[in-house]
Amino acid sequence: MIDTIYLNLMKGALTGKKEDLKELKKCKKDLKTKHQEFTDWKKNIKKPGLSSTTWQGSLADSFKSARNKMKTEYNNIEGKQFDELFKKINKAISSLESDIQSLKEDIHSQEKKIEKQEKLQKEKEKNKAHH
Repeated sequence: MIDTIYLNLMKGALTGKKEDLKELKKCKKDLKTKHQEFTDWKKNIKKPGLSSTTWQGSLADSFKSARNKMKTEYNNIEGKQFDELFKKINKAISSLESDIQSLKEDIHSQEKKIEKQEKLQKEKEKNKAHH
């Protein structure tokens, strides 16, 4: 009986991990889409273009400097921060996949153990009936 309870707990854990993996993979897909959108918007940092005919002087220089800083930060987010996030997600996915595989093996082993116990119990009952 305890073995069956343990088996059911493992199956529940397996179901939960599979759901977590599914959600994490969806999150990764959504994040890739957002990353692409973020990258596509990068070109807008330099709009409108500044030239001597559109805007010049110290305010224009200050604005241009602020845009350059913004571009640097944008590059940091687009590159380093997204890369780190994808690494963490991939690590979590690998960990979940490993946990799932391990649980599947444990479940199989537990099922075999229960099956063996049930077979032994039936043999005992059969031997009792003959004596």
